[in-house]
Amino acid sequence: MKGNDRDQLAEWIEKQLDDSLTREEFDRLQRMLTDQPDARELYLDLMHQNAHLQLERVYLSATSPRSGEESRKLPDGSRSTDKKFWSSVFAVLAASLLLVWWNLPSAKSPYSIPGIAHIADSSDARWGDCTLPTAVGSQLGRGRLKIDRGLAMIRFASGAEVTLESPAELEIESSLSGRLLSGTAVVEVPKSAHGFTLTTPTAVAIDYGTAFAVTVDTSAKTSSIEVLDGEVEVKHVTSDASLRLKEKQRVIASEEALSDADVSIGEAKLFSARPSVSGENRLHRITTADGGGGDTSVSRSEDDDVQKNSHSELVLIKNPYRGYERFGRMGYFRFDLSTLSGMEITSARFVLTLMPSGLGFASNVDDCEFVVYGLTDESRDDWSDEQLTWQTAPANLDGAARVDADRVSELGRFIVRRGVQHGQVSIEGNALVRFLNADTNQSVTLIVVRETREREPGGLVHGFGNRTSSEAAPPTLVIATDESVLRQR
Repeated sequence: MKGNDRDQLAEWIEKQLDDSLTREEFDRLQRMLTDQPDARELYLDLMHQNAHLQLERVYLSATSPRSGEESRKLPDGSRSTDKKFWSSVFAVLAASLLLVWWNLPSAKSPYSIPGIAHIADSSDARWGDCTLPTAVGSQLGRGRLKIDRGLAMIRFASGAEVTLESPAELEIESSLSGRLLSGTAVVEVPKSAHGFTLTTPTAVAIDYGTAFAVTVDTSAKTSSIEVLDGEVEVKHVTSDASLRLKEKQRVIASEEALSDADVSIGEAKLFSARPSVSGENRLHRITTADGGGGDTSVSRSEDDDVQKNSHSELVLIKNPYRGYERFGRMGYFRFDLSTLSGMEITSARFVLTLMPSGLGFASNVDDCEFVVYGLTDESRDDWSDEQLTWQTAPANLDGAARVDADRVSELGRFIVRRGVQHGQVSIEGNALVRFLNADTNQSVTLIVVRETREREPGGLVHGFGNRTSSEAAPPTLVIATDESVLRQR
């Protein structure tokens, strides 16, 4: 803490004690105590010293000989020295209570002093067995947090921010340290938190003003530490081995040793029914697994540093950070409409099911907007999901979200909130109905791109269950038809 700050803090404390602290000075004092751990420590020391001095002064005053005037009896039978003593004692107790209040969280003040940490934000969070509160804004002491779904940001009192990406489990130890027991955490550390330490079962990562990501694989008994920006020191927990990592470097810590690992800043790898008709409304469900349907994703690059589809049951979609275009991915979906031949479609909905891809960090993307296009060039509906590439994909242009406007029609958009990797998304409306009714070859192709770029390299690759998924519903068109129109034809 700088000398000027110490002098300013002492001045504000003196004013607070004599009740002359202005509102502006009070707010500045709060900000200083929030931002500077050493200022909080000095504040507590000075206030405690003042309280002890006040008690000692009052005690000596009450026990020393007094003149008759000072010790005269009051009408109620007590002496004036007794009144002064207890009045001073109560004043000191009030000051102590004020000190306690100052350190309690306040919902009214944005500058209230936190505990060890607090939950700053969450998205689609579903919590598991925790020993700490999980509501956004909750003040946290030492304890354990376990997140089963979604995303949660923990802001430590030191200023360090740890974003947990489900599933993950974190122990909070102090304002400058935590222990990641499983899963992935992305850590951002400002200057105020230099030296922040995140421990895993096999390694200790010590920050030097940077951003880094840690993944604990409990089944393999390894930890991966990757530097996103700045510098991190990694120490092995059972040996004297240590490494200094810089940006775009990664190390794997096993139970036996530390080992260098190739880093892919783009994508870090973390780990036939027929259509049904229901009811009198003639509601049809057609999936990419039906008839001549199909689905796949294409990647712009075939380079070795671009992770291939580690989950064969997913369609992967991504719009990468500028300069990392080789990591772009798009999704293609084909539906066989032969069972609807001659029917007038009155409503339609296109449904996809989100699934974790295990590629990239959810912390590096914001809410993402996806666009669904219909391929109007019917001559290209016969693409092969096994042979389709970035270069041969219908209507694809040189960009992760660019398509040939002369060969497609926009059908709708949907948004996937930050951190959300489960659940269903869909589009519906007149544009989709018109596109389906205009079909002449009983086969339609939908193209899905992510219009939103990642805000930092290494962002999440969104995954959607495909026709072979064992855990998610396949891509589906839910279509209603008008039987009266059918009978007229």
